[in-house]
Amino acid sequence: MESNALDRPTIEKYLATVRERLRALGVLVEDGNGKADAIRAAVASTVGALNDVQSFVTDPRDAMRVACPYCGTRVMPDATLCLSCWHQLARPAAS
Repeated sequence: MESNALDRPTIEKYLATVRERLRALGVLVEDGNGKADAIRAAVASTVGALNDVQSFVTDPRDAMRVACPYCGTRVMPDATLCLSCWHQLARPAAS
């Protein structure tokens, strides 16, 4: 399935998974009792679920962006100004 930031049902599915994993993590934290490995696994699982959401909603246009040479923020290839660090950027040479 192609990534589409407007596919609401898929995004809701991923967010529901994150909610479930956070609830399970909350139960483990409340219980405590030396369950450090279980808590670490729950945290890793939750972070993985959040990464799934982010990878799904990432704008495909970001793949075309390049890193600002000053701060590393992703900017459009023809940008003349980085809106993160406000450095002037050299316009690419015309071919």
